[in-house]
Amino acid sequence: MFDYKVKLDVFQGPLDLLLYLIKELEIDIYDIPMKVLSKQYMDYIASMKALEINVASEYLVMASELLKIKSKMLLPEPPISDEGDPRDELVGQLLEYQNYKAYAESLESLMASQSKIMTKAPQEMQEIDIASSTLNVDIQDLIHAFNKMEQRIKMKEEASFVIHRDTMSHEEASDYLNRQFNYKHQMSLHEVFETLEGRHRIVTVFIVVLEHIKNHVITIGRRDDDTIVLERPA
Repeated sequence: MFDYKVKLDVFQGPLDLLLYLIKELEIDIYDIPMKVLSKQYMDYIASMKALEINVASEYLVMASELLKIKSKMLLPEPPISDEGDPRDELVGQLLEYQNYKAYAESLESLMASQSKIMTKAPQEMQEIDIASSTLNVDIQDLIHAFNKMEQRIKMKEEASFVIHRDTMSHEEASDYLNRQFNYKHQMSLHEVFETLEGRHRIVTVFIVVLEHIKNHVITIGRRDDDTIVLERPA
């Protein structure tokens, strides 16, 4: 029925070879046709010997075990038997090895994914003395504006289910703010943050904004419609 020839691939032991044969022959692991499986296994052993490849003793032990199970299944069944199916022990070993192999492959995949992720040591942030800076806007207004930005980001993340792993350094946040003011010298607080995604980016840029206000690099004020605006002197 089966006309299958074993290729001499690299296997990590007799159980690995048996799982390969079961998969290639589309055999039900819970109902193994021992005649077919043992024949293909022995063909593999014979091919190794024909190519003068040293056959490990564990492969020979498994070969004898397969022939033993096969011979038991050829015997007529006694009226009452407590031994059960002679294939049960082999099936148990195969299932256990199959699970270990799946776990190993999952760990290798996880390690490969982790190797692509770069991390950076925590950066100590300088404390900003907000009280020492003269502001045309109350600090509570700034906090309220920041909370609105944070709420906007949460809503966007819940809608898209996207996880952003990238972060922004203090230098990158400063460059981002400078580029924003290259287009116009005055912007609303919403315009500054509207293109940012991720809470870490919002927080980092917000800290830079506070630093610039403290150092009088930019000023902050309020329009007639209560919109908070940032302005960089020309």
